[in-house]
Amino acid sequence: MFLAAGIVLTVGACAAIERAEADESKAIVAERAQKRVDLVMKGQLDQAYEYFSPASRATLSFEAFRKRSTGSRMWRTVRLDKVDCRPDACQVTMSLEYDLFELKGLKRTYEETWIKDGGSWWLVAGK
Repeated sequence: MFLAAGIVLTVGACAAIERAEADESKAIVAERAQKRVDLVMKGQLDQAYEYFSPASRATLSFEAFRKRSTGSRMWRTVRLDKVDCRPDACQVTMSLEYDLFELKGLKRTYEETWIKDGGSWWLVAGK
């Protein structure tokens, strides 16, 4: 019985450590995701580009990123809704409100994937 209780305590301690690490990861990724979006909205694309993972930057040139970001001029607000993390990856869900010519106040939700690489959290380039 004593050994079984020790195993339960060990498993419980591991779960508590994993939860604490996930909470820390959520906070870091939420802050980095918001900073990156703020930079995009300010038109500071060169700084926003630096949030991409090294592998993403190897496959997505700054020029391609700049071209993909032209629509961000129409953004009104971007709100961070949710961050779900596993040990080395997080899914970030954001809500975007934007204008499209005469259509004002359109809304959509989008997701980003962030990975932990080399001790830092990085955005993975999507489609």
